[in-house]
Amino acid sequence: MDQEYKAHFKVHCAEIKEWERIHVVGSLPVLGEWNPRKSFPLIKLDNEENTFHAIVTVPSAVKEFQFRYLRVMYLDPSENSLSEPVMVLSKWETLYNPRTCLIGVESRNGVVRNNMIDEFGSYGGRTQISDGWILNEKENVVYFRIHGEALKFFAKSYANREYRLKVEPFDVRYSEMFSYTHKEINDRRGIWRHSSVYASMSIDGEDVVNLPTPELPCFSNTDLSVLTREDPIFGDQYFNGSVFRNDQDYLVFRTRTVSLQNLAFRIEFYHKEKRCALSYVLPSSMSGTHGATVSPVIGLSSAPVGHINVNYMIVKRSQYAEKNPEVDSMRETFGRYWRKRNRMLQIGHRGMGSSYTKNIDQRENTIFSLNEAARRGADYVELDVQLTKDLKTVVYHDFHLLVTVAGRDSPSNTPTAGGENKSLHEIAIKDLTLAQLKLLHFEHISRANGSPDSPVSLSVTPSKNETDELHVPFPSLAQVLRNVDENVGLNIEIKYPMYMKDGSHECEGYFEQNKFVDIILAEVAEHAGNRRIVFSCFEPDICTMITKKQHKYPVSFLVVGATNRYMPFQDIRSDCSKIAANFAAGCELLGVNFHSEELLIDRNPITIADKYGLVKFVWGDDLNSKEVQKHFKEEMNVDGLIFDRIGEDEVMKQNVFVVENHNRNSLFARSQHNSRSPSMSRRCMSTVE
Repeated sequence: MDQEYKAHFKVHCAEIKEWERIHVVGSLPVLGEWNPRKSFPLIKLDNEENTFHAIVTVPSAVKEFQFRYLRVMYLDPSENSLSEPVMVLSKWETLYNPRTCLIGVESRNGVVRNNMIDEFGSYGGRTQISDGWILNEKENVVYFRIHGEALKFFAKSYANREYRLKVEPFDVRYSEMFSYTHKEINDRRGIWRHSSVYASMSIDGEDVVNLPTPELPCFSNTDLSVLTREDPIFGDQYFNGSVFRNDQDYLVFRTRTVSLQNLAFRIEFYHKEKRCALSYVLPSSMSGTHGATVSPVIGLSSAPVGHINVNYMIVKRSQYAEKNPEVDSMRETFGRYWRKRNRMLQIGHRGMGSSYTKNIDQRENTIFSLNEAARRGADYVELDVQLTKDLKTVVYHDFHLLVTVAGRDSPSNTPTAGGENKSLHEIAIKDLTLAQLKLLHFEHISRANGSPDSPVSLSVTPSKNETDELHVPFPSLAQVLRNVDENVGLNIEIKYPMYMKDGSHECEGYFEQNKFVDIILAEVAEHAGNRRIVFSCFEPDICTMITKKQHKYPVSFLVVGATNRYMPFQDIRSDCSKIAANFAAGCELLGVNFHSEELLIDRNPITIADKYGLVKFVWGDDLNSKEVQKHFKEEMNVDGLIFDRIGEDEVMKQNVFVVENHNRNSLFARSQHNSRSPSMSRRCMSTVE
């Protein structure tokens, strides 16, 4: 009978909550074959602080296996007596290469990895730990944002004070009392409730008695990111909250729940270390998954003394995730992976450039333009994706078009070359079906304010010569994924409208965010294959949402920053590059797409990005100058530039990935020729990035 091996897993985790547990997931069936919901639980050791251990049986036929550690907690929806606790992924190891065990090297007398102690998140001299994504249909992540002029007091005794704010979740079905330092641990379920408000309150001189509660809550602890301070990383709240000053501070609170309909929040106000007021946000206050709510602030006398404005967002599990098991696989993740290169990447803006506003031959955002940029050596090409009325993806930049309507003679109508009168009417792409986009005649939106004699073609409708799939406007994302050169990376900018600083909105009545993002992610999952993809968006909540719905593809935050060229956004996260960098770091995004205009005046956002290891892309019309490109490369060491007319007036070259693949294959061929152990050479080559 073949010998089986006993594989030991022992890991120390420096930062772990009392109610969290460590699991291991990996390539073996007993380790869940990379499915975190089937991961193997470790047992906490009593005699070693924050150390967990497990032993599993490995078949003799296995020569090596890979694995990762993860931190989990259990939440209970308490729907009925039969409801089961739900495992929620708190943190996990996200280095590109998982841990590897070579059984032939590490086994001693049938025991593998004995006396080895791993450190959670650290492997091969590097450390990287990331927040978990949403694993379950019942799970939601709730974000509260308190910023701007959020506080208003009409009681004079409460005005003109500095307050510290703390947000605590609770279940409206129970009189819950809780904290996050309780020491009771029962099996795998941590109990972290303790007296918070009620301990300091009484009725008729008697303490309020807490009613029986479920063993596990339906919510996690609430952590905090402060975007306006030096450390924006999400972490535990202070016992007496964090300072909030109107128009100065920007607080983001985050909670997970498996019973959204029963989740409420208590906002505690502290002044001089003492709690002085409360406010409540109830489930009924949050209408929809994205919005704002105004809640009364109640003083010590139980009378209202003011109100607080809170923005909220609810992120749900991807609708397509259950149909695509690979979404949850922990085998590989590129969410925070980026290989630093000596060569700055060149990214083709809408392919070869903005054809409706600049004199560029190739129509922007078409398969032909994207492929032409790839042919000219672009490492990535940038494209814009939005949805039609019938929820089809289309690659197009602007939210609106001008539709041409033929009509009777009128002073406002414009005669065509054939003498026919026509008028132009603005219409949003979201209000048109895909069939209508293919059928009607459109002009670019800039025609509304531009000269009819513009040297740039503003006709969006394809000409008689543009009849094939490669040249026509409005290709679907699937068409792009199928037909654009697979060697070029794709920077997919997701177009989602926002409020501008003047109070206007880019496109009113848009799609619900979760549904919108899910449709795009589903199309990418189905057609992307092994493509290199980076998502980007100006809407910061969309960026957050993508990271909570999947972990395979990275996200970079697009920011306008301080500008005199564009109407700035109302959201300060998109209006200030320093806060944008803090936001990207706090939400564990890959990086930031900075606007060249602000960086040429103030390079401090680059310093913040470097501090947190963020990837730095730059976009903007300034990059049409070769001197400016050189400045960003040599003085700011940015990772990539997004610009028009890529490869023009230059010697044709191959993109960096083609060159690297060629060098890798040449090295492998030489090692095969010289090595006595071809199998070992192949193993070594598989880790070359």
